[in-house]
This record gives sequence, structure tokens and C-alpha cells, in this order.
Amino acid sequence: MEKETTSTLSDEQRVKELEKELLQAQTELDGLHAELLDLRPDEENRSLITVSESDMKDTLFDTELLRNIITKWLGDTELSEADRRRLFGSGVRRYGFLDKVSDIMETNPKFTPSFLNEANFKKLIRRLEVARNINVVLQQTVRASSDVMLILGDEAFRSALMYYGAVRDASIRRVPGARELFLILQQFFRRPRPTEEEPTEEETLRDAKALLHGKKDGKIVIEHQRPHLEGGQHVVVDQIHEEKFNEKLKIEK
Repeated sequence: MEKETTSTLSDEQRVKELEKELLQAQTELDGLHAELLDLRPDEENRSLITVSESDMKDTLFDTELLRNIITKWLGDTELSEADRRRLFGSGVRRYGFLDKVSDIMETNPKFTPSFLNEANFKKLIRRLEVARNINVVLQQTVRASSDVMLILGDEAFRSALMYYGAVRDASIRRVPGARELFLILQQFFRRPRPTEEEPTEEETLRDAKALLHGKKDGKIVIEHQRPHLEGGQHVVVDQIHEEKFNEKLKIEK
């Protein structure tokens, strides 16, 4: 009887110690969260979220207007990829040659063929220069616009990960309703795998390690039959992804 009482008291003390450690960890987590909230204004000031949305919409309108203007220059002309490669090699890459011919033609007009209009040729050179400058500006614009898109996408993804982490932690602490939301969001981090195909050895080993470390739910069954006269069958049944998918279906229903 004395041993049972001592064991019971020991378990109760252990539970109290665990509760105390959990409370301390929660306090530290709340402190870190408060520090994060204090840093949030400075982070937002450095973020592209400070860019005016109306300015971005106006820029989009101006960009579409510029696209329509340049499209009108082309008219009904539509170049194939083969045409683009051929024309790029015949004129744009040889701009130095074109510029030199224009200078020599001006000082030596006697060699100009009668069917070649010198004035029109010089107009072509001037318009080509303007088109090159437009192309350079647009390339710089595309690069800058792409950088803006990448930065905004990264900021949005990090914010989404913060929410996902909060839902995951709530699911671990068994907060009502968190488990269902966690399973829905978790699907975005799973690599799709056809159910009719047998998983690869690498995938099976990875799933087995996840099961051993308690990072996934499910089971893996490996069956192997080896007859005496001929090669047998080796079947791997990995139900981890299948069970997760079934749980998702239940949630959606």
C-alpha cells in the first residue's frame, strides 16, 4: 500500500511539473508574440504593402494603354518564332552595319541604287533607334515589375505560413476545430502521387521514417511472396496519403 501511495504521489507531482513547464513555455511564447507585434510596424514600413494600390492600378492601366499602342503599330502582322529568329539576326544584331551604311551612303550617294530611297532608309534607322530604346525601357520595366511581384508573393507566403503555423500548433494542443483546418491546409504541402502506381523505395523509406518519428498518421504494409521455382511478388501498400485524402473528403462533405 505504501508503494502504491508513493507511486501515485510521484505521478501527481510529475503532472504538476509538466503543467508548470507548459505554462512557462506558453508565457515565453506570448512574450515572443508580443515582440513580434512590436516589430510589425517597422516591418510594414519596409514592406511593399506601403505602395498605394490606386497607383498600382493606374500603372496597370497605363501599361495596357502602351501595349495597345504598340500593338496597333504591328497591325495584322504576327511573327512566328522562326520569323522572329530570322528577323532578329538580319537587322537588330547588325545595327552597327546599318549605321555605317547610312553614313557612307550620305557621303557617297553615287553608289546608291536607283530603286533605294535614301530618305526612307534613314527614317528606318531613326525608327529602329527609337524602337530599341523603347525595348530597353520595357525590359527594365519587366525586370522591376517581376521583382515587385516576387517580393509581394514572398511577403504574402510568409504571412500565410504564420497562420498555418498557428493552426498547426492549435491542432497539436487539440483546440476544437483546428484539426480539420490543419488537414485542409496541409494538402498544399503534399506532393501528388497517383494512387494506382506503387510508391518508390525512396518514398516508402521517407514515409516509414515519418511514421517512426510521429510526424505522420497512417500505416505501411509490406508483403512479399517468393515461390520456390520462380520470382515472387513484392507489394508495398502505403496508406499514409490515402488516409489523409479520405479525411479530407470527410471534412469537405
